[in-house]
Amino acid sequence: MVIKLKTTAFAALGAIVLGVGAYAAFPPDAPKGMAFVKAGPAVLGYVYYTGLYGPMPYLVADFWIDEFEVTNENYAGFVAATNHAPAAFADEDDLNQKDQPVTGVLHADAIAYCQWAGKRLPTEIEWEKAARGLEGQLYPWGGEDDMSRAHLSGDAPVSVASFASDISPFGVRGMAGNVSEWVSDVRMAKAGRCMDGGADARTQTPEMMLILTELKEMNGGVLPEMCLPPEVDPNPHIAGEPCAYIKGNSWNGRDHMTVASNRMWDYTNAYAEFVGFRCAKDE
Repeated sequence: MVIKLKTTAFAALGAIVLGVGAYAAFPPDAPKGMAFVKAGPAVLGYVYYTGLYGPMPYLVADFWIDEFEVTNENYAGFVAATNHAPAAFADEDDLNQKDQPVTGVLHADAIAYCQWAGKRLPTEIEWEKAARGLEGQLYPWGGEDDMSRAHLSGDAPVSVASFASDISPFGVRGMAGNVSEWVSDVRMAKAGRCMDGGADARTQTPEMMLILTELKEMNGGVLPEMCLPPEVDPNPHIAGEPCAYIKGNSWNGRDHMTVASNRMWDYTNAYAEFVGFRCAKDE
């Protein structure tokens, strides 16, 4: 279903969000190797069942995010300093090169590394804003459907410094390809779904509410299905398994997974050769 709004709400989103200032407004005490994402609204999401629902303006606070995915060399330093278990593929030559992104890490491993580094995992909303910029562009590099810009094929990840064209408006690299990335959002998996349990995690803005009100009026007094908040868990008394969201495509993915709004998930006690992470930090 295609919905056309009576007002210019969607058309105005770019102007609304661009009013928050330039992308590269770095504070003077910039942490090494991190990009600054300024507080304010950003157009995020697509349709709810593929991730955050939208496109809608979401409010996001100031934060920092790693310019590159955490590498095997970075992670080895953490292991040596803390006696933490090595990454699952630490002995496999095609996956353990120093400048490749680390893979074979559980969600808890990623959390532990970021805490050791004085950081944390980014939320899905933060990750997506860092990847898409303020105007809701489809890919980190813009709206062009050019899969050659990112590492989306082959047999293994490549150096995090490869594919300079896979870069976001904030200067963050490798958010479209190379490896997918754990984010901090944790839910409960039931019946093969990573369920929200009724929690609506969106941060509402006046612009978002204007759009939702208009869509409701146009749809006979109810919101279209694509704009409904997360489904309430119908069986809250039944135990589930913890799961976490994953963002970004990888060398092992399919082209349609490259749009930055796309959401994947896995159990928190799982790992894969195509899933890594990067860290964030509060301003």
